[in-house]
Amino acid sequence: MTRDAEDTNGSPIERTSVARIFRCLELLAEAPQTPLGVSQALGIDRSTALRLLRQLEATGYVARDDITKRYVAVGARFLRLVSATPDHADLSELVDPVLRSVRAQHGEASLLAVPARGSMVYAAFFPSHQLLTVREQLGAIRPMYCSAVGKAYLSGLDDSSIEEELNRLTFEGGTAHAPSDRATLYKQVVLARQFGYAVDRDETSVGVSCVAAPVWIGASLIGAIGVTGPSTRLTPQIVETIGPELRAASADLRYHAVAARLARPRTSAVPSRRPAGSGGSRP
Repeated sequence: MTRDAEDTNGSPIERTSVARIFRCLELLAEAPQTPLGVSQALGIDRSTALRLLRQLEATGYVARDDITKRYVAVGARFLRLVSATPDHADLSELVDPVLRSVRAQHGEASLLAVPARGSMVYAAFFPSHQLLTVREQLGAIRPMYCSAVGKAYLSGLDDSSIEEELNRLTFEGGTAHAPSDRATLYKQVVLARQFGYAVDRDETSVGVSCVAAPVWIGASLIGAIGVTGPSTRLTPQIVETIGPELRAASADLRYHAVAARLARPRTSAVPSRRPAGSGGSRP
């Protein structure tokens, strides 16, 4: 590390080379990393690697999983860098109205989560106004294999991409209700693909449930939108109502982005009332 600047008090500020920053981000994009892993890969000591990771965490481009103690790249932060491409309108302008609408309709917290190599990171979160609620924050990390947003994201992938993601999963961080192997998870992903939404009931945290649907912006699968709350309120019957609505909202988002690209913008990004479609009741 070089010391080439001073703060207002005259003490030196350690500046990390641009190459090292990008190399660290590339490592985190490949897989979650510990400070030791980063230090070994970059050829620096552990304390320097930890300082680098904390600096990146402060920018919002990196997040730390409190369970595994590993750091991951936050994919949502990088979406803005490609927002000028045809398939990427301003993400918040598209998604936030949908999440606010879902929260207002059901009174539960709504969210957007994006993938980060075996995990899902909260890129948007609109808390419930109810007294008893699930409280989260931006950058919160959930295991992909047991969270509704993770299973929903997997359901939106093609078979070869699902296989790649399954190879990365460690099946760690969930509760006793979470799937414990690839076969069980794959069955749940197939079911989520069939219904258009996935469910997490007490799998990530006991007493908390979530229902989520994969979401695309144009042709790009970016993650999943979901609704979360206490399991006592998000009953299976309520989930069967919210799930198809999230599926319809996701379709609206995808169509909105495509229409904007073709210069046929829609008047609103708020999810429309659509028929639930095929699939029947979720077991």
